[in-house]
Amino acid sequence: MSEPTSPTPPPPPERLSLRWALILLAAVVAGLLAGLLTYAQSGNWPGSLMAALGASGAALVGLPLLL
Repeated sequence: MSEPTSPTPPPPPERLSLRWALILLAAVVAGLLAGLLTYAQSGNWPGSLMAALGASGAALVGLPLLL
């Protein structure tokens, strides 16, 4: 009698590429910088949060085209 074969395990998930890791890191840095500078200038934390989110979003849209 033949032994049952075990099913092959699924391949491991793909890791994040270096290109996308750099893009995400640059977007976080841009957001932090914009948020901190806005808060330092105005002292308004909702406005600085909006500036940070806007800068991060713009970086995520624009950087893939450049890199």
